[in-house]
Amino acid sequence: MSRGPAQEAASTLPSNDGGEIGREQPRQEGSDPAKRRQIVDGARALFLERGFDSASMGEIAKRAGVSKGTLYVYFENKEQLFCAIMEEERRMHLDRLIALDPEADLRETLIAFGKALVTFILKTKTVAAMRAAIAIAERMPEVGRAFYGRGPATMIQTMAGFLDRMVERGALSIDDTRLAANQLLDLYQTGLVRPALFGLEPPPEEFDARVERVVTAAVDLFLKAHTPR
Repeated sequence: MSRGPAQEAASTLPSNDGGEIGREQPRQEGSDPAKRRQIVDGARALFLERGFDSASMGEIAKRAGVSKGTLYVYFENKEQLFCAIMEEERRMHLDRLIALDPEADLRETLIAFGKALVTFILKTKTVAAMRAAIAIAERMPEVGRAFYGRGPATMIQTMAGFLDRMVERGALSIDDTRLAANQLLDLYQTGLVRPALFGLEPPPEEFDARVERVVTAAVDLFLKAHTPR
């Protein structure tokens, strides 16, 4: 059925907020940093307590102490909230962790980095976030990709860049530094991170010694394979 002049006019009548009825208005995004912080903190606590799937937007709003309408002004969905939390964690912790000094002793630098990395993963809420990302990655692959890009992929890129510099200086002999970076980062976590994903973390009194032993062995094995002869 064709639309008459009155219907056409009604579809573009001014609305109370200065827009036009019948035309999709752009989404208004929240701009109050304190309110955004309140929402992110509430969502983080609920995700860790209940898991990503079990936490609804209504429950997140309640935990954060805001209305559901206010929540949607700042975040369109749980996925966006989860990604915001991961980005914040990266800025707060991961960026400070990445301190590979090309001028320092190579072995000591790699050991210090590995210990800091494993401690970061096991002592912060990273393991819980990994569980959440893995649990929803099949159903929402974009969330899994975002988590990987903000964490593991950043670490691989940083380590590969450091190894490139060491190869240029003749300190290491590596054909594929990205592959070598992947291997070293996995070696750091051997017997520590995977068990932690299933709730099997080292006893507190053994934590430092076990991390020291695993990371040192990883670096020595890596250097044995890649030190020029």
